Amino acid sequence: MVSISSTAVIERPVGQVFAYFIDYDRAPEWAFGLKHFKPINGIEYQVGAVYEGLVDLGPKTLRSTAEVIGWEADRLIAFKSLAGFGFSSALRFSPEGENHTRLDLEAKAEGGAVAQAVARTLEPLILMALRYSTERLRQACLRATDAPQSDQE
Repeated sequence: MVSISSTAVIERPVGQVFAYFIDYDRAPEWAFGLKHFKPINGIEYQVGAVYEGLVDLGPKTLRSTAEVIGWEADRLIAFKSLAGFGFSSALRFSPEGENHTRLDLEAKAEGGAVAQAVARTLEPLILMALRYSTERLRQACLRATDAPQSDQE
């Protein structure tokens, strides 16, 4: 099974980072190629929620449906694909000091021998996209949670 991971530290408390991440309307701001990400079964922010995503990869747009299989507020979100390209992923949030959050993201390709062969072939591209998305998430979260500057000094 092909498994890749990425780590980042965001200079914000865990609660702010988690709140930004779960705002699915903002996911296209940071996720590589993501054009659409919405809940489709009337459940949000908990195990059992199902989301549909569209990922634009140039000449091809991929559709995927994924279910939340793990949810711990301010700690963990895990997905498993139900349709489209097969994957599972987990994002762990942990405090690092008083005002920093460590993000650990792991993604695994799912499926049979052919799917695994394709995933191995695409692994360098997938790793690059994952690292790009992790850094974009860090930057976007910093911008979105930046405290307004006071006019008084």
